[in-house]
Amino acid sequence: MCLTERWKVYLLVAVCARSLRGQIREYRTAFRGFGHNARRFLVSGFLQGLGTGVLATVFGIYMKTAGLSESVVGDTEAVLAASAAVIAVLGAPLIATLGYRFGLVAALALIVGARLGMASLPVTGALIGFSVAVGLGDGFLRTVGSAFMSENSGSEERTHLFSVEFLVRVGAGLLGGLAGGALPTFFGGFLPELAAFQWTVAIGALVLGTGMIPMLSLEDRRPRVSVTTAYLDSFRALRQWRRIARLIVPQAAIALGGGMVIPFVPLYLKGTLGASIGEIGAILGLSSLVTALGVFGMPVVARKLGLPTGVAVLQGLSVPFLAVVPIATSLPAAIGALWIRGALMNMAGPLYNQLATEGASDREKPIFAGWMFFGLNIMWLLGNLIGGRLMEVSYQLPYVATVILYALGAGLTYLAWRQPRTVAEVRELRREALPEAA
Repeated sequence: MCLTERWKVYLLVAVCARSLRGQIREYRTAFRGFGHNARRFLVSGFLQGLGTGVLATVFGIYMKTAGLSESVVGDTEAVLAASAAVIAVLGAPLIATLGYRFGLVAALALIVGARLGMASLPVTGALIGFSVAVGLGDGFLRTVGSAFMSENSGSEERTHLFSVEFLVRVGAGLLGGLAGGALPTFFGGFLPELAAFQWTVAIGALVLGTGMIPMLSLEDRRPRVSVTTAYLDSFRALRQWRRIARLIVPQAAIALGGGMVIPFVPLYLKGTLGASIGEIGAILGLSSLVTALGVFGMPVVARKLGLPTGVAVLQGLSVPFLAVVPIATSLPAAIGALWIRGALMNMAGPLYNQLATEGASDREKPIFAGWMFFGLNIMWLLGNLIGGRLMEVSYQLPYVATVILYALGAGLTYLAWRQPRTVAEVRELRREALPEAA
């Protein structure tokens, strides 16, 4: 390497290092601005992420080990999504009636009880029934989470709080995924295979349940009203139904496609590429790490491109990598494609959640989040039903459909949220583009 090329490399490394140091300082400053509630929410998110990482790794394989088909796996996920969608539209009135602290703790308790029930009774009817309870708790948590963070942060640190919360969850997901891959192997040394998975699911549920502890100390000063009053007020207060449609419709294709493939990734890795449960745990865990590294750049994406364009660009960039998955003939190629796809698509999630509540009043934020979650969960539900049945035919077929749906969703998001320029802005841009000699 010649001296000039070497200096170029040194300069590039120096620029990257400077940018990284700047990002770290930016996050450190924002973290100091987080209040009591935001910090407790982050601790709870870490504990929930640990348990969720364990469950995401083993649950589909646990159901197959119990003798259930891919369509039953899809039906279970669909029931969960349906009950989550129902509770989503009740999130705002429930918060007005119960308050954040009681609502969040109760939702976690419901999930833990249902997951323990799933670990005890691996039969179709029981699993579907318990999925209703999991969906109610999970839907409530996911619906009010973005509204809670938005209410408990200022405009200066809000993007960083959404980013850090996501980073904390995916970082915990790394550890949970590794544990989910190791625990069945450990228990399999002295227990039958099905029992090993049952104990792993139970441990994942209990770890997730520890997230209730920091939630108990949340400060909640919202005035309480009756459920009926809160429910009616939630409709009277909302005047921006067109904004809700803009939030839901473009992302409906993304949700439908994601529902076809995401719950079945462990089954795909095991059934098509021959990965072991330990390898699956490591793959899903390290996928969280790749996503976590990308999260550091989210405030830059939001600042440079804006929330809507940033979402569309990140989702669009994930499409080529998803297209590699169904044609991959080796485990390393599929893993690399899944990691990058997951990082790009998941990075867009917090930006979209922030977009849903940006500019809304505290009273409207849970309503926006609730209706957005309701609409997208209905599409996710349909994806679960379709994906489970397609995978009984071919594990690759749902990925092909999802590639098309992801590209469509990213394009529609950009078109729905792009800000048209005024005539004056267009003229100014044209003048700047003209050569000075002209």
